[in-house]
Amino acid sequence: MKPMLILTKNLVLEQELQQQLQHLSYEVFCSVELLECLKASRHQKNTTTDTLQRYLLNYQAIILSETIADSEIRELLPILKSEKWGLLRKLGSKPNAKEEEQLHSLGVIDWLVVDHSIDYLREQLSEKLAPYQKDETNIVFLYKNESIQEMGNLVQLKRSLTKREQTTLDCLIQSKGSVVSREELCSQLWNERPNNSHLSQTSVLIKRIKMKLEIAGFDPEMIKTIWGSGYVLKKGVFEKDFLVKI
Repeated sequence: MKPMLILTKNLVLEQELQQQLQHLSYEVFCSVELLECLKASRHQKNTTTDTLQRYLLNYQAIILSETIADSEIRELLPILKSEKWGLLRKLGSKPNAKEEEQLHSLGVIDWLVVDHSIDYLREQLSEKLAPYQKDETNIVFLYKNESIQEMGNLVQLKRSLTKREQTTLDCLIQSKGSVVSREELCSQLWNERPNNSHLSQTSVLIKRIKMKLEIAGFDPEMIKTIWGSGYVLKKGVFEKDFLVKI
């Protein structure tokens, strides 16, 4: 089953929905940064938009948070609307006739009512996602058979990384194909002994880096998670021309 994507401006507000979806055995990715990337792509070349749309093929549904204004959704619809995935506006209650009309005029043809009832949520998803689950095994990996460094947009990747993401990727590059433990990453990132909070944050950083790799046109599977050991970057990737630290 393909995962679900929640686009939002506030991750905290989505925690309850995310937990409910996970309880129903859906894999969920919730992102503020991807929303910003989508908004920025409206002013960039068509290749960036195409790359983002290919990335979105990895999801069976995109849920638009109530934190996103109608005007923003209207601007993003050319990228977000597709027959390949469900597009759902998150609502607190079932819309009345006038609200349904407003949603249709906005370009959103469906919605997800989040009313704290997991049973109702399950039935909504079963009905609304059925048309998009036929080809759910066709997960997209960009440029799988192409040269990773030739196809990806290195400049875009560098600009998209935060300072901690840059430091994390730099550690992986310098390891030259060896496994970097989460404890090692914590020492580099926070310059102190690892704690549970920092260890969990390293997992989040790796997920965000992989997302940005794919958006920039690189194969995200160049970074592997070695369970119980840490993370490893494919040997030789970026070693010559990716100076991460600013």
